[in-house]
Amino acid sequence: MLSLRSALVALAILAGATAPVVAPASASAAEACDGVTVVVEPNALGGEPEVTCVRPDEGDTGADLFEKAGHPLTYVTSMPSVVCRIDGRPKTAGCAQMPPADAYWSLWVTDDSGAWSYASRNVTEISVTSGQGVAFTWIDDDVVTAPATVLGDAVGAPSSPSPELFPEDSDSRPSAEPEQLPAWVAPAGILALFSVAGVVWWRRR
Repeated sequence: MLSLRSALVALAILAGATAPVVAPASASAAEACDGVTVVVEPNALGGEPEVTCVRPDEGDTGADLFEKAGHPLTYVTSMPSVVCRIDGRPKTAGCAQMPPADAYWSLWVTDDSGAWSYASRNVTEISVTSGQGVAFTWIDDDVVTAPATVLGDAVGAPSSPSPELFPEDSDSRPSAEPEQLPAWVAPAGILALFSVAGVVWWRRR
């Protein structure tokens, strides 16, 4: 059974609720990707962020995508859904218990606009599709910092409906105003009414 401290740390890692989320001070842009953009940012562990474009298969989880991108994941023994090491780092991490809340791999996903959001589920449960990004970034303090890698055009943007197209002929375009009747219609109508009234009067004489 997990201790109370381990349970609290697990909640911190899975929900990112124990610290404020701040934007990174600097960022690098990722190239366009027609699959899933997979990002690993080691930060204080050393090394530059690694960005890989991965083509997902049906049923792939986030964990599958990191493996396909060449980033083997090591899980916490007491909680196999939580990542302890990526690419074997940090080497000093003991994976028997939950990592501390100020030293762990935090998981992020994007929406269609490319903005990073702290993942609400662990990497073995999330489903990421083409046009999205998924990232692990190393946290080494009490401040949860979003990934510095900016996806922007690297991920799919929400499609907006195309305006309805009409032929160039203006007669085929919908008119905002009703068509006006010819000018002769009104007088002709009045004349017809007078004619009918005259016939009725004549017959009643």
